[in-house]
Amino acid sequence: MFRRFSVGISAMVLIDIVGCATYDSTKREVATVVDQWQRSRAHSVTTRPAAPTAVEDSSSPSGAVQRPPVQRRVDRYILEALSRNPEIQTATAEARAKLERIPQVMSLPDPMIRSVVRPEPIQTAAGDVFLTLGVSQTFPLLAKLERAGNVAAAETRMALERLNGKRMAVIADVERAYWQVYRLDRYLEIARQNRQLLEDLAAVVNTRYQVGQVQQQDVLRVQTETAKLRNDEHRYGLQRASAAAALNRLADQPADRDIPKTTPVNLPAIRADMDRLVGLASAHNPELAALREQISRDREQVELANLGYWPDVSLGFEWNYLEGRDPFVPPVNPMTGKRPPHNRMSDVGDDNWGVMLQMNIPIWTMRIEAAKREARQKLLASMSALRSAENMIAFRIFDAWSRLELQHHTLGVLDTELIPQARQTYEVTLTAYQTGQTPFVTLIDNWRRWLDFELMRHGETVDLETAFAELQREVGLQLLRGDIALDSMTEGASDE
Repeated sequence: MFRRFSVGISAMVLIDIVGCATYDSTKREVATVVDQWQRSRAHSVTTRPAAPTAVEDSSSPSGAVQRPPVQRRVDRYILEALSRNPEIQTATAEARAKLERIPQVMSLPDPMIRSVVRPEPIQTAAGDVFLTLGVSQTFPLLAKLERAGNVAAAETRMALERLNGKRMAVIADVERAYWQVYRLDRYLEIARQNRQLLEDLAAVVNTRYQVGQVQQQDVLRVQTETAKLRNDEHRYGLQRASAAAALNRLADQPADRDIPKTTPVNLPAIRADMDRLVGLASAHNPELAALREQISRDREQVELANLGYWPDVSLGFEWNYLEGRDPFVPPVNPMTGKRPPHNRMSDVGDDNWGVMLQMNIPIWTMRIEAAKREARQKLLASMSALRSAENMIAFRIFDAWSRLELQHHTLGVLDTELIPQARQTYEVTLTAYQTGQTPFVTLIDNWRRWLDFELMRHGETVDLETAFAELQREVGLQLLRGDIALDSMTEGASDE
C-alpha cells in the first residue's frame, strides 16, 4: 500500500512541477510584452527592439553622419493612446485571462469522496457493514496534461500577438487622425492667407473700377471668391473639430478636448526596398505571428488527440465501518462434554479497508478517430490561413509602397515645378492686370490654380503619411524615415 501511495504522490508532484514551469515561462512572456510598451520612452514608440541606425544628412555640407530627430509631435498622442486606449486594455486583459487557463488545464481533476450509508446493512460473519467511506484521485496521462498546457500557452501567445496587432492598429489610427488635423490646419492657413490676398486684390479692383478701367463684374467676382473662402474656413474648422474628436477618442479623452494647432513639417525623402519590407513583415507582423502560434497550438491539439487511446488511472482508498456482533460459539457436545473446534475470526469484528485501482477503457474508437481527424483538419486550415495572410500582407505592403512612391513623386513635382510656376504666373498676371494688359478672369483663374496646387500639396502630404502609417502597421515595426532606404529600421523619426 505504501508503494502505491508513494507512486500517487510522486505523480502529483511531477504534474505540479511541469504545470508551474509552463505557467511561469508564459507569464514572463506576458509581462515582457505588456511592460515593453508601458516603458516606452516619450521620444520613441516601437513594437520590438531594433538597433539605432545612423542617417547621412544630405543637407550637411560635409555629409556628416547624424542621428535623425527622435521626437515627433504625433508621438505624444501615440503614447497617450497606448496607455489609455480601451481596445488595448481589453486586448491586454484577454491575454492575461488566457494565461490563467494554463494552471486550469494542467491541474489534476478534483479528488472524489464517496460515502455509502446502508439502511439494510451488509451482513458478514464479523458484523454488519452500515457505512462505507472512500476517496479517490484520477491521474490522467502526464503527456495529456503537458499537451493541454502547451495548447493553452500557445493560445496565450496568440492573444499577445493580437495585443501587439491592436497596438499597431491604434498607432496607425492615431497617425491618420493626427495628419487629418494637420491637413485641416494647413487648409485653414491657406484659406486665411488667400482671403487676405483677395482682400488686397479687391482694393486694387475697386480702385480701377472707381476710375472706370474695369467693369463691375470684376468687383463681383472677387467678392464671390472671398465669400467662398470664408465658407471654406468655416467648413475646414468643423472638419478639424471632427478629426480632433477622432484623435481624442483613441486616447479615451473627451471629444471636445482642445488639440493644439499643428506646425508645418518638411518631409524627408522616403525610399523603400519592397523585398526587405516583406521580409520584415514575415518576421514581425503580429497577424502572421498569431497565425504561427495558432499552427503551434493545432499541432499540440493533434498530439493530444493521438493520446486518446491511453486510459486515465484512478487510485482510491475505501474504509468500511463494521458493527460487530457477539462471536459465534458452538454449544458443548453433551456426548463428549467438550466444545467442538470453531473459527475464531468472528471474535475480532474490526472495521475493514481496501485500496482501489481503476481505469477507463477507451473502446469507442469512432469518437477518438473523429477527434484526431478534426485536429488534423484544423491544423491544415491554420496553415492555409497563414499562406493567405502572407499573400494579403505582401499585397498591402506593395499597395502602401506604391502610394508612397506616387505621393513622393507628386510632392516633388508640386514643390519644384507646379507651385513655384503657379505662383509666378499669378504674380506676372497680377502685374499685367494692374496695367490693363490682362482680363480679370485670367488673373482669378491663375490664382485659383495656385490655390489648388497649395491645397493638393498638403493633401498629398497627409496621404503620404497615411500610407506610411499603413506600411508600418503591415510590417509590424516603427520605420526610420529619412533620405535612406527603409531596410534600416529603428524608432520613428521626423522633422517635426
